[in-house]
Amino acid sequence: MNEKVSQWVLTDTERNIWVETLELGAAELGVAAPARISKRVLHGGLQEGVELVEVDNGALSFSILPTRGMGLWRGSYRGEFIGWRAPVRGPVHPQFVHANERGGLGWLQGFDECIVRCGLESNGAPGVDILPGNTGEPVPMQLGLHGRIANLPAHYVAVEVGREAQPVLRVRGVVDEAALFLPQLRLTSCVSTTLGSNALLITDEIENRQPVPAEMQLLYHCNFGAPFMDAGARLLLPRTTTAPRDATAVAGLTHWDTYREPTPGYIEQVYFHRPHSAPDGSTMALLHNAAGTRGVVLRYNTRQLPCFTQWKQCGGLGEGYVTGLEPATNYPNQRATERRHGRVVSLQPGEVYRVELKMEVLLSAAEVHAAEREVAALQAGVTPQVSRLPLPDFS
Repeated sequence: MNEKVSQWVLTDTERNIWVETLELGAAELGVAAPARISKRVLHGGLQEGVELVEVDNGALSFSILPTRGMGLWRGSYRGEFIGWRAPVRGPVHPQFVHANERGGLGWLQGFDECIVRCGLESNGAPGVDILPGNTGEPVPMQLGLHGRIANLPAHYVAVEVGREAQPVLRVRGVVDEAALFLPQLRLTSCVSTTLGSNALLITDEIENRQPVPAEMQLLYHCNFGAPFMDAGARLLLPRTTTAPRDATAVAGLTHWDTYREPTPGYIEQVYFHRPHSAPDGSTMALLHNAAGTRGVVLRYNTRQLPCFTQWKQCGGLGEGYVTGLEPATNYPNQRATERRHGRVVSLQPGEVYRVELKMEVLLSAAEVHAAEREVAALQAGVTPQVSRLPLPDFS
């Protein structure tokens, strides 16, 4: 370990290490400013056995779920809630998630994170794909909604503090998605934040650990409700193309970028966007409330995540009032559809696919306006095309 980094290993199955509880304050972390990292195991109901790692940089706090693929459950920044209120009372242990139920929609039984990865072998709508079976012959296989990674536990977890000029708090985790006769993919994730900042950075590496090529799909389902989503809230993102997913989304196309009040019985609307970026591939998405005083920004690179999906779920408060901002390698169609469009990543033996995703929280009109100007600067000179009907290239 680098002498400038202090590390505490919480889980390492190879060395038979497992720490049930941990509490590190500023003194233990060796930092002057208020900060905290803790670990505990939840009990009772659907959360029985879920491991929770909490990080607080003094202003921004967030919870990571090693039991659920290193997803980010909830957070807060200077007292403002980050995430959404799902109908399910989570976080849900994967033992209670039955992916094949309801036609492959069982993944939703555990869905309540702020940021959840969808993949790694597949994501998107459930459906049948034709793949080589254990005999090598092509056979139909049923794939469930959004893949398996969110319901797999990490076999290695460590927390760190880096002794840079500005101390950095990190949580590292390793999750394997593997089985005999199936792809062997490894997620190595690092979630980091600097003391007192309004941002966190996710750095992920997906490795093909087989001696043969393997397919991979990765989508970051980033979900936000109040205070960033309310009646009149707006999504801004630089883009070249916007298209509705289906007839329901066509009906709301004229106001695809704004949100309505909680509406019981609302049917989800989904829009596919082709992001526009700076020459180096960097781009962003901004969601802000109607007053323009609260916002959240996602920053990513289109060379890593070339697709962006917007999920609008303006249901009643008890149904799930939330929007999903989803940068990805692909659109969340069935994998066979995405393969036909060339949007399924093929990893060579030992190849690693690297992704960075940054989330920033804005709590003032000045910060929101600055982000709006950034979006406008990226969009300058490019007129986005808005399709009135679903596009065959997207759907």
